Order: sequence, then structure tokens, then C-alpha cells
Amino acid sequence: MKWNKGFMLGAMLCAALPVLAVEEIAQTPQDYAYGSELYLAAPSPWYRVELPLNVYQQSVWPDLRDVRVFNHQGEAVPFSLEAQTSSAVVSEPVALRIFTLDSSADTRANQQAGVRSESVILRSKNGIEIRLEGENVKSMGQSYLLTLPEDQQQPLNISQLQLIWDKPAENWQGKVSLYYSYDLREWNQLSDDAPLMDLSSGSDRLTLDKLDINVTMTPNKLRYLLLVFDAQPHSVQLTGVNAVREHESPTQERISLTATASKTSLIEAVWHWSHPQPLTSLEITLHEDGVLPIEMAWRRAESDEWHPLAKQVIYQLNGKASAPIIMPNEPVQAVKITTLNARLPESLPEITGKRESQILIFNAQGTAPFTLAWGNRTAKSAALDIGMLIPPELRKETGLETFASAQAQEQITLGGEARLNAVSPVERKSQWQTVLIWGVLILGVAVLLWMAMKLWREVRSEKKE
Repeated sequence: MKWNKGFMLGAMLCAALPVLAVEEIAQTPQDYAYGSELYLAAPSPWYRVELPLNVYQQSVWPDLRDVRVFNHQGEAVPFSLEAQTSSAVVSEPVALRIFTLDSSADTRANQQAGVRSESVILRSKNGIEIRLEGENVKSMGQSYLLTLPEDQQQPLNISQLQLIWDKPAENWQGKVSLYYSYDLREWNQLSDDAPLMDLSSGSDRLTLDKLDINVTMTPNKLRYLLLVFDAQPHSVQLTGVNAVREHESPTQERISLTATASKTSLIEAVWHWSHPQPLTSLEITLHEDGVLPIEMAWRRAESDEWHPLAKQVIYQLNGKASAPIIMPNEPVQAVKITTLNARLPESLPEITGKRESQILIFNAQGTAPFTLAWGNRTAKSAALDIGMLIPPELRKETGLETFASAQAQEQITLGGEARLNAVSPVERKSQWQTVLIWGVLILGVAVLLWMAMKLWREVRSEKKE
């Protein structure tokens, strides 16, 4: 019995062994599946790298935690991942206040020149009066005074005026001149005889209702614009005027990732990506003109269940295509299309996923060449906050786009595909511990059975005696 007690005690001690702390081992380029040598355009303490498409397609983790940069000594260098943006010119309409003016002739003698000059008085219903003179006042038609919105306190940079009117009963063409003033007394011409039109033919309508200008209106300086139409029997009546201002706005760059299609039946097909992707939208392209009613679903992983996404009609007709489908803000491994009362076309539609593009900025520690590496299931996130990589005072002086560029060269194989399914030391330790516990449990059951059999035999022997 002493041997049995010792055996059981040893088994329990084995089951109670703690998981030993796993020492963090510095990773090398061979711990990553693929890589690309970086070409440095000029000496710099920091470089920016536009990640190649292969990085997004082959990285194991949707958040790109398995991306690194190594120097020539095989040491990982500090880096940061930032959203890649570009400046796009955005047009924004601002509605101007508009006042209709009535005109009346005003012929006065020019005392200094000793000649008579033609002039016209323009009046609004709220008492505003404007006097214009010149050779063309006799050909003046309807006039409108334009002013800034009451709540506009900042300068308004105008690149275009968009005139708004109701559709005329007949086709119409005309011209308009534009003037500006600081005080309603002195007027200067900004545009002369700009063409306008509104033509209809059946259901088609062609309008020319915009004036290209370049002027800045301010509440304290240039405050007024004057639109003067040419005189004609039939004209349009303005109902509004929009000042179009253009300004630069940062826009998030996105990359396109094409999915691989597999047909499962006449009405169903699945498109998948090699690794889950945090997609923002899907673009579905038919190879031929047509209309296809569908029901869509998506899943996070191959083992995940399908989640409903949308019911809609995808189409491609006369050069127009259906709008992109917005995706949930989660990793997507595959999408499924089931047609509604229709068959899938012989050539399956092409599905392209869009995800936000990232730019990598690294500190050039050590010596070149530097290698961009990716594809490692055991990797942990190592990207630093940009404030820890580049001092804030330096980032104020120069934007990230001003840093020297590093160009990724052709892809090379480092540790190979095995690294895409590699097991970390912690996972291996956990697996070993699981096997050990199961072994102890099985051994314990075996010992109990052996003891039960031994006891049963002893009882039988006593009965026979």
C-alpha cells in the first residue's frame, strides 16, 4: 500500500505542475513567411513604406500585427502603422442670399465731360438702391443682388456660382454679367456675357447654369455680387444661387482585394479570401450586361456560421453598375451569394473587397539593407504609437508625407508557408500541459481500475477460504 500511495502522490504532483513562464525570444526574419528588401531613396532617420498588396493578402492577422522591419543584422527596428490618407478637393455649395432688383432709366448730364451718359437705377423691395452706368445699360434685363449668408463670419472662397431656376416652358438661351462691390456704390465687372441655357428635347434636358469665377467674399470687405441678365422677351426667374467653394479634405485611401470564387450550385456560389480581411465595402461586377436579384451572407472564419448581409439587385447596364455594398466593421473571410428566382451566370461575377490602406513608418536603426517581413501566426502586435516613434514637435514641423520613401522590391521567401500556421511557445506549453493532465487522468483511472480488480480478487479469495 505504501507503493500505491507514493504512486498516487506522484500522479497528483504531475497534474499540479504549473505552466512555466515562457521566455520571450527575439524574432528573426526567418520567423516570417515572406519578405521584401527595401530600397532607400535618400539618407533619413525615418522612412515611409507603402505596403505592397501581398502584405494584405498574406498576413495572417487582419490588423497586420505580423508585419515587421528588420535591419541587416537581423534585428527588428521600431515602426508605426498609420492610416494612409490623401488630400482630395471637395466642392461644397453655400446658399447666398438673393434679392430681385427692379430697374429704371436714369439719364444725367456728365458735367465734367460735357456729354450725356446712360445709367440705370436698380432697386429692391427692401429699399436697396444701386446705380449703374455705361454703354450696355440699355440692354440690361433682370438683375439680382447676392450677399453672404447672415451666419457667414469667415471668408468664402468661391470657384463657381450655380444658378437655380425652374424649368422654363420653352427652350431658353441667354447671357449674364457679374459685378462685385465693397459698398454698393462702386461696381467692378467680374464676368461679362457668360452664356446660359436650358434646352429640352423629349425627356432629355440640357442646362448650362454655372459661372466659373475666382473671388473671395468677406463680411467686412467684398460683400456684394450683382448678376445682370441680358434683355430679352422671355427669361428665367432665379429661385436661388449657390456659391461653390472648394477645399482640401483628407480622404482615407483603400486597396482592392479580389476574392476567389467557387460555385456550389446553379443558384449559389461562395467567394473567399485566403485570410480574413477587415472590409469596408464590396464591389460586385458582372461580366456582361444584365440584372441579377440576390441574397448575400458573410462569415468571419471558415468555421463560422453565415450571417445575413443584404437582399438587393446587382446590375450592369449601359455603362452603369450597382453601388458598392457596405460591410460590417469586422474581419470577413468569405461571402455567399444566393440568387432569387434566377440562375447564376456562366461566368461568375467578380467580387472585390475594399479595406483601409496602411502606411508603415520605421526608424532606420542599424545598417541597411532593411527588410520588410510579414506572415507569422505567432506574432504579437509590435507597432508603436506614432508619438513614441517620432517626437510630436518634429511632426508639427513636417508631415508624415515628407519623410523619405522606402520602396519594397520583389517578394522573397523567408521562413516559408509553415510560418502561417506556426504555434507559439505559449501555445506549445499549453498543449503539453493539456496532454500531461489527460495522461494523469487516464493513468489515475487505470490505477483505480487496477486497485478495484485487486480488491475484488482478495474478496473472492477470502470467500473461497
